[in-house]
Amino acid sequence: MSFSASKGYFVKNGKPVFIISGEIHYFRLDPKLWEKHLTLLKQSGANTTSTYIPWDWHEYEENKFDFTGETNPTRNLIRYIKLCKRVGLDLIVKPGPYILAEYENQGLPEWLINKISKSAHALDENENVISPDLMSYMSDEYLDYSFLWYDKIMPIIAEHQESNGGPIIMMQVCNEVGVFQWLSGRIDYNPSVIKLYKEFLNDKYSSIEYLNKTYGTNYLSFEKISAPIGKIETKQDYCAYYDFHLFYRHYYALYLDVLIKKIKTFDISIQLTHNIPGWIYGNAAELPMLISTYEEIMRTRDDIVFGLDHIPEFVSFRNAHSDLACNKILEAMQPYGPVWAAEFQCGTREHHVKSDASDLETFYFASLAHGMKSFNYYMFSQGINPAGKGFFGKTFYYQTAISAKAEKSALYNSINTVNDFIIKENENLLLSKTKSEICVGLYKPYFYTELTTSQLLKEKRLDVSKLGLSLDPRFVREEIFFNGLLRGLQTLNINYDIKDLQNSAVDELLKYKQLWVAATEFMDSDTQKLLSDYVKAGGHLIMYPVIPTLDLYLNPCTKLRDELKIEYSKSASPNKVNAFGIEDLFTIFKDKQIFADNNSDVVAITEFDEVCGIRKKVGKGNIIALGFAFGYTSDEHLHLFEKIVALDKIKRQAKVSDPDIQFVLRKGKKGSYLFLLNYHNQTKTFTANSKKVTLKPFSCKIIKN
Repeated sequence: MSFSASKGYFVKNGKPVFIISGEIHYFRLDPKLWEKHLTLLKQSGANTTSTYIPWDWHEYEENKFDFTGETNPTRNLIRYIKLCKRVGLDLIVKPGPYILAEYENQGLPEWLINKISKSAHALDENENVISPDLMSYMSDEYLDYSFLWYDKIMPIIAEHQESNGGPIIMMQVCNEVGVFQWLSGRIDYNPSVIKLYKEFLNDKYSSIEYLNKTYGTNYLSFEKISAPIGKIETKQDYCAYYDFHLFYRHYYALYLDVLIKKIKTFDISIQLTHNIPGWIYGNAAELPMLISTYEEIMRTRDDIVFGLDHIPEFVSFRNAHSDLACNKILEAMQPYGPVWAAEFQCGTREHHVKSDASDLETFYFASLAHGMKSFNYYMFSQGINPAGKGFFGKTFYYQTAISAKAEKSALYNSINTVNDFIIKENENLLLSKTKSEICVGLYKPYFYTELTTSQLLKEKRLDVSKLGLSLDPRFVREEIFFNGLLRGLQTLNINYDIKDLQNSAVDELLKYKQLWVAATEFMDSDTQKLLSDYVKAGGHLIMYPVIPTLDLYLNPCTKLRDELKIEYSKSASPNKVNAFGIEDLFTIFKDKQIFADNNSDVVAITEFDEVCGIRKKVGKGNIIALGFAFGYTSDEHLHLFEKIVALDKIKRQAKVSDPDIQFVLRKGKKGSYLFLLNYHNQTKTFTANSKKVTLKPFSCKIIKN
């Protein structure tokens, strides 16, 4: 048997395959019930199961390992692996070093936490330990202990990998690298990190003179450079933090690369993967930022595929756009692999979060509509933590498909329904595609902010006004790009694709009728040239809320403005504007770009009759430049999206009478699927392509042709 990732889907024995996996943690279950849990998963229609392998659980004392149940039957990993094979399930293993999973010390052994030296920990700017269980990834001591763990666990994985007749087809390398910094805003300033940071700057700039010219500084050598600390007060601070973000993407790539190289020494040939978190409080606007933290390794390795953690907690109209947006962004950054969910919500982690089975069933079908090519139900089975090992107590996950005692819930039936549909439609569904005539540009540098702002950090390190800027990149990417443009297009049932602007060619972008770019005041010269070349070659660019005039280090860069010969100034005016004939359109900021170009059509004006939006022909194409910021908070914003889209005669892929119904048309070789989704708490009756349809609250119907 062979299993690997390819562009768009996984491949098993030479054929496309949809991985339907369920997370079951053997170490959180009575071993007498292992086979029953696995059998119930198999009977649901799944073909795979997934589990962490906690380092702490199996090396219970230093140099004392148990994989056969000698000290505790729940440690009999060998038996569990063989059970997976016997039941007929493939297996995904996640041996760390870190597993998180609400396990005490994130899965690191207690003895290691007590023994390891301070120099192996992640340290703050004052060289204090940030957290006892947070290691500095590239510290020699931490890696040495991790490799000793690998020396024991990897031969077991190698013996039972699919090429040797075992069930193991995929392995996750570590877990959610970088999540701590995103959540807490705490940065690892360990001396080993700072040493690598200085080496990174040396490799990037080659000479200290080049760095000084870019930053506007006068460092004598790279050794004299200190890592940025505290708030950004000056351009020099900003430049340092920007490169620190680039460095950390390099640092995570180094760490995963070191682990992968060690894994390969054990003749392990299975597919490697890693998971990306990002949903928080029912919103996924930050998940694209987490995807961006893996930018370098996605660009330099194609033997590891990244999967998303899709955990919406609750399903509603307010977050219905999130899974599609994240899927499209992952696809743009990982074109060599499939879009898959390493953690696909199945139950809830917090007892107070209630997750209805029918809601999740709708989310599962919506994910299929939105291009999901494989997933792992997390958690399929509830778990009971071994004594003292649960970070939040004894019970792990609630409202799962199967209880810890192997009893079915209503969610099991929903999962069975979804799995049956996937199995029945098979390759036709897996290879089906949507048609998009709109491209949305992804500009990764706008997402490099986890070191300057975080979910838990009360004070931001970046105040753009101190730098003479108006637009915070986090606000632009979340409220204008993610919750504005992407939510608006999906609400209107207008398909879109996303392309990475830093890895796209003009010809690729010209395949679409429109290219939308939400920009801040800064953008690198090459991307500005790409956009101007795109317009001149016949493209239709919609750019807002500004045309950038700075590079990524806040140095003057006006290539786009100059190439398109657009003149403008900055002016403050009341928030409402008139755009494309839509009166009282609310804009977020009073500051706007005012255009003075006489060779263009006016499409928007302020209350002071200043021109804040133009449409201009340049070369074979044209640009719509809107000098004001807007998201999606009113119906006028939807009307604006719709009017601009209509300029290029872009049409919806189906005719549905109720605008509240979301729909997606996927076309396969042997038939198409019209997914109809009701995210509202009321029954809806409407017509879809002239057929009468009734949808219950929070439900989905699929019409196959």
